[in-house]
Amino acid sequence: MRLNRVLALALVTLCLIAALGNWLGGSVSKSKAQGSANVAQINVYGVISDEASGGPFSSGEGANANKLISNIKKAREDDGIKAILLRINSPGGTAAASQAVYEELMRTRKDTDIKIVASLGDVAASGGYYIASAADHIVANPSSITGSIGVIVQTQNVTSLLDKIGVQTSTIKSGPLKDILSPFRETKPEERKILQSVVDESYQQFLDAIVAGRGMSLEKLKPLADGRIYTGTQAKDNKLVDSLGNYYDALDKTAELANISGDPKVKDFGKGSLFGDFGPFLSTSNQSFPQLTTEWLSSKSQWPRWHKIPLTIME
Repeated sequence: MRLNRVLALALVTLCLIAALGNWLGGSVSKSKAQGSANVAQINVYGVISDEASGGPFSSGEGANANKLISNIKKAREDDGIKAILLRINSPGGTAAASQAVYEELMRTRKDTDIKIVASLGDVAASGGYYIASAADHIVANPSSITGSIGVIVQTQNVTSLLDKIGVQTSTIKSGPLKDILSPFRETKPEERKILQSVVDESYQQFLDAIVAGRGMSLEKLKPLADGRIYTGTQAKDNKLVDSLGNYYDALDKTAELANISGDPKVKDFGKGSLFGDFGPFLSTSNQSFPQLTTEWLSSKSQWPRWHKIPLTIME
């Protein structure tokens, strides 16, 4: 046990030294470029939600809407920034979070001369495409997966399973609809009607956002917005993206739209925290170092946090 503690402590020390060196190196290079940077890069990686970021020692997993909005505002208020390059690699997220980021980008387009280009990575679907549609120009790789324009609400009914293991549930509520979407009973017809109306309204807001951002008519968009996914090539054929290419092609397009002469100077407005993924070691948990080390290194602890997304409207 003592040896495990020593090894774990040594590992943590090495990780902290490496993280500190990386952060200091990044800070120096950023400070040199800060005055001359003319392109703000903002990364939208992972599931989009309004989940708390966890403070300066957090790992920064997922695409936190408040962080993204804050970074967009910082870029907008930086006098040297002429363009925003969104790098999107996200399967989507909650409706409200995706909408909030979209609206901040549209505000930037309306109130400033800053140009916005979206570069789609492996996946920019559903809420990821919602955000991309606020860009002046969308660049996708031919094999990028995008689209999935739609809204979904899901629940489970586990009553049969609970009956098999002898578990009974009891619900005390203030009104007949307070436990709507409860997994402990069947969804009633009147509840389905309510949920469908919410989904339909959120879906219409999604469509309206794409129409406003892309300048696309609702008549042309509606047949494409049945929830299906598209490759980048298919999306271009259907006018959902503007051109095909990689990150550097998107950067060239950004410079072109913003009338930047010479090589664009990029500043990353989404730089991670000082200790990044080492946050678990610095938490207030009373777990021992060996246990933390084992859990942190395990693949399970590094899975995307799908299970933490609240039961809400997903896009």
